[in-house]
Amino acid sequence: MRAPSSIANPSERAGLPSPERLAAVATVLCVYPRRHRDALDGWLQAASAERMTRLDGESSCEALVFRNAAGRVCWRLYLLPDSDFLAWDDAAAKLQMYRGADARGGVWAGLRRRWLRRLRGRWQAEVLRLHVLRDDAGHCILVADTAELSPLGQAHARRIATGEGARLQAQAHVCCCMASRLNDEARPAQFA
Repeated sequence: MRAPSSIANPSERAGLPSPERLAAVATVLCVYPRRHRDALDGWLQAASAERMTRLDGESSCEALVFRNAAGRVCWRLYLLPDSDFLAWDDAAAKLQMYRGADARGGVWAGLRRRWLRRLRGRWQAEVLRLHVLRDDAGHCILVADTAELSPLGQAHARRIATGEGARLQAQAHVCCCMASRLNDEARPAQFA
Protein backbone atom coordinates (compact mmCIF):
# COMPACT_ATOMS: atom_id res chain seq x y z
CA MET A 1 0.00 0.00 0.00
CA ARG A 2 1.32 3.42 -0.89
CA ALA A 3 1.08 6.19 1.64
CA PRO A 4 1.68 9.83 0.83
CA SER A 5 4.51 11.72 2.46
CA SER A 6 3.98 14.32 5.16
CA ILE A 7 2.85 17.20 2.89
CA ALA A 8 -0.22 19.25 3.89
CA ASN A 9 -3.44 17.33 3.36
CA PRO A 10 -4.90 18.43 -0.03
CA SER A 11 -8.43 17.76 1.22
CA GLU A 12 -8.08 20.87 3.37
CA ARG A 13 -7.76 22.99 0.20
CA ALA A 14 -10.95 24.21 -1.45
CA GLY A 15 -11.81 22.97 -4.91
CA LEU A 16 -10.65 19.37 -4.51
CA PRO A 17 -12.77 16.28 -4.00
CA SER A 18 -12.30 14.83 -0.52
CA PRO A 19 -10.15 11.70 -0.09
CA GLU A 20 -13.29 9.82 0.99
CA ARG A 21 -15.08 10.66 -2.28
CA LEU A 22 -12.08 9.61 -4.36
CA ALA A 23 -11.66 6.39 -2.39
CA ALA A 24 -15.33 5.55 -2.96
CA VAL A 25 -14.62 5.40 -6.71
CA ALA A 26 -12.10 2.66 -5.84
CA THR A 27 -10.47 1.58 -9.12
CA VAL A 28 -9.08 4.27 -11.44
CA LEU A 29 -6.37 4.79 -14.02
CA CYS A 30 -3.89 7.31 -12.63
CA VAL A 31 -1.74 9.28 -15.07
CA TYR A 32 1.13 11.26 -13.58
CA PRO A 33 4.52 12.70 -14.63
CA ARG A 34 7.35 10.15 -14.63
CA ARG A 35 9.49 12.53 -12.56
CA HIS A 36 7.17 11.91 -9.59
CA ARG A 37 8.47 9.25 -7.25
CA ASP A 38 4.99 7.87 -6.67
CA ALA A 39 1.53 7.90 -8.26
CA LEU A 40 0.13 9.88 -5.31
CA ASP A 41 2.62 12.76 -5.60
CA GLY A 42 0.23 14.53 -7.96
CA TRP A 43 -2.50 14.37 -5.31
CA LEU A 44 -0.16 15.95 -2.79
CA GLN A 45 0.67 18.80 -5.20
CA ALA A 46 -2.93 19.39 -6.34
CA ALA A 47 -4.34 22.87 -5.79
CA SER A 48 -7.42 22.64 -8.06
CA ALA A 49 -9.38 20.06 -10.03
CA GLU A 50 -11.65 19.97 -13.06
CA ARG A 51 -13.65 17.25 -14.76
CA MET A 52 -13.11 16.31 -18.37
CA THR A 53 -15.20 14.34 -20.85
CA ARG A 54 -14.03 13.69 -24.40
CA LEU A 55 -14.75 11.32 -27.22
CA ASP A 56 -12.12 8.60 -27.46
CA GLY A 57 -12.83 6.93 -30.77
CA GLU A 58 -16.32 5.44 -30.50
CA SER A 59 -16.59 5.75 -26.71
CA SER A 60 -16.38 8.61 -24.26
CA CYS A 61 -13.58 9.06 -21.76
CA GLU A 62 -14.02 10.77 -18.38
CA ALA A 63 -11.26 12.11 -16.15
CA LEU A 64 -10.61 14.31 -13.15
CA VAL A 65 -7.77 16.69 -14.02
CA PHE A 66 -5.72 18.04 -11.09
CA ARG A 67 -3.47 21.11 -11.34
CA ASN A 68 -0.68 22.28 -9.05
CA ALA A 69 -0.34 25.84 -7.71
CA ALA A 70 1.44 26.90 -10.94
CA GLY A 71 -1.59 25.76 -12.99
CA ARG A 72 0.15 22.76 -14.57
CA VAL A 73 -1.55 19.39 -14.82
CA CYS A 74 0.04 17.19 -12.15
CA TRP A 75 -2.42 14.27 -11.87
CA ARG A 76 -5.27 12.71 -13.83
CA LEU A 77 -7.69 10.05 -12.70
CA TYR A 78 -9.66 8.21 -15.37
CA LEU A 79 -12.95 6.38 -14.99
CA LEU A 80 -12.71 2.69 -15.91
CA PRO A 81 -15.39 0.02 -16.44
CA ASP A 82 -14.29 -1.41 -13.05
CA SER A 83 -14.84 1.92 -11.23
CA ASP A 84 -17.87 2.79 -9.10
CA PHE A 85 -19.82 5.07 -11.49
CA LEU A 86 -22.11 6.58 -8.83
CA ALA A 87 -19.15 7.45 -6.61
CA TRP A 88 -17.42 8.97 -9.66
CA ASP A 89 -20.42 11.22 -10.32
CA ASP A 90 -20.41 12.23 -6.66
CA ALA A 91 -16.67 13.08 -6.70
CA ALA A 92 -16.97 15.09 -9.94
CA ALA A 93 -20.30 16.81 -9.20
CA LYS A 94 -18.92 20.10 -7.87
CA LEU A 95 -15.99 20.41 -10.28
CA GLN A 96 -15.90 22.79 -13.25
CA MET A 97 -15.71 21.34 -16.75
CA TYR A 98 -12.16 21.27 -18.18
CA ARG A 99 -11.82 23.73 -21.07
CA GLY A 100 -8.44 22.69 -22.49
CA ALA A 101 -7.56 21.23 -25.86
CA ASP A 102 -8.11 17.73 -24.43
CA ALA A 103 -11.87 18.22 -24.42
CA ARG A 104 -12.04 19.39 -28.06
CA GLY A 105 -12.04 17.35 -31.22
CA GLY A 106 -11.13 18.17 -34.82
CA VAL A 107 -7.91 20.10 -35.42
CA TRP A 108 -7.07 20.13 -31.72
CA ALA A 109 -7.11 16.33 -31.57
CA GLY A 110 -4.53 16.09 -34.39
CA LEU A 111 -2.28 18.70 -32.78
CA ARG A 112 -2.60 16.92 -29.45
CA ARG A 113 -1.58 13.58 -30.97
CA ARG A 114 1.56 15.13 -32.52
CA TRP A 115 2.40 16.84 -29.24
CA LEU A 116 1.97 13.56 -27.31
CA ARG A 117 4.31 11.72 -29.68
CA ARG A 118 7.04 14.22 -28.77
CA LEU A 119 6.32 13.92 -25.04
CA ARG A 120 5.90 10.13 -25.03
CA GLY A 121 7.68 8.73 -22.04
CA ARG A 122 7.17 11.77 -19.80
CA TRP A 123 3.93 10.38 -18.33
CA GLN A 124 3.32 7.20 -16.38
CA ALA A 125 -0.03 5.41 -16.09
CA GLU A 126 -0.99 2.99 -13.35
CA VAL A 127 -4.20 1.25 -12.35
CA LEU A 128 -4.88 1.96 -8.69
CA ARG A 129 -7.43 1.08 -6.05
CA LEU A 130 -7.84 4.12 -3.81
CA HIS A 131 -8.43 3.88 -0.03
CA VAL A 132 -8.41 6.24 2.92
CA LEU A 133 -6.71 5.87 6.27
CA ARG A 134 -7.21 8.08 9.29
CA ASP A 135 -4.17 9.50 11.02
CA ASP A 136 -3.90 10.11 14.77
CA ALA A 137 -5.53 13.55 14.39
CA GLY A 138 -8.54 12.04 12.57
CA HIS A 139 -7.60 13.41 9.13
CA CYS A 140 -8.24 11.21 6.12
CA ILE A 141 -5.16 10.29 4.11
CA LEU A 142 -5.49 8.99 0.56
CA VAL A 143 -3.55 5.76 -0.09
CA ALA A 144 -3.50 3.36 -3.03
CA ASP A 145 -2.80 -0.24 -4.00
CA THR A 146 -2.28 -1.77 -7.41
CA ALA A 147 -5.69 -2.85 -8.68
CA GLU A 148 -6.84 -5.85 -10.65
CA LEU A 149 -8.97 -5.23 -13.73
CA SER A 150 -11.42 -7.15 -15.84
CA PRO A 151 -10.38 -7.77 -19.47
CA LEU A 152 -12.63 -4.88 -20.56
CA GLY A 153 -11.03 -2.63 -17.95
CA GLN A 154 -7.55 -3.63 -19.11
CA ALA A 155 -8.36 -2.78 -22.73
CA HIS A 156 -9.85 0.57 -21.68
CA ALA A 157 -6.80 1.42 -19.53
CA ARG A 158 -4.41 0.57 -22.39
CA ARG A 159 -6.40 2.75 -24.82
CA ILE A 160 -6.39 5.73 -22.42
CA ALA A 161 -2.68 5.38 -21.62
CA THR A 162 -1.83 5.24 -25.33
CA GLY A 163 -3.96 8.34 -25.97
CA GLU A 164 -2.19 10.17 -23.15
CA GLY A 165 1.28 9.22 -24.35
CA ALA A 166 1.83 7.41 -21.05
CA ARG A 167 3.57 4.16 -20.28
CA LEU A 168 1.13 1.80 -18.57
CA GLN A 169 2.75 -0.15 -15.75
CA ALA A 170 2.14 -3.87 -15.99
CA GLN A 171 -0.28 -5.29 -13.49
CA ALA A 172 1.16 -7.62 -10.90
CA HIS A 173 -2.04 -9.64 -10.58
CA VAL A 174 -4.65 -11.17 -12.83
CA CYS A 175 -8.29 -10.45 -11.99
CA CYS A 176 -10.34 -13.14 -10.24
CA CYS A 177 -12.23 -14.29 -13.37
CA MET A 178 -8.96 -14.64 -15.33
CA ALA A 179 -7.24 -16.34 -12.42
CA SER A 180 -9.95 -19.00 -12.20
CA ARG A 181 -9.74 -19.62 -15.95
CA LEU A 182 -5.95 -19.94 -15.74
CA ASN A 183 -6.31 -22.36 -12.82
CA ASP A 184 -8.82 -24.46 -14.80
CA GLU A 185 -6.45 -24.64 -17.77
CA ALA A 186 -3.51 -25.60 -15.54
CA ARG A 187 -5.48 -28.34 -13.73
CA PRO A 188 -4.78 -31.89 -14.99
CA ALA A 189 -7.57 -33.36 -17.15
CA GLN A 190 -8.41 -36.10 -14.60
CA PHE A 191 -9.46 -33.46 -12.01
CA ALA A 192 -11.38 -31.20 -14.39
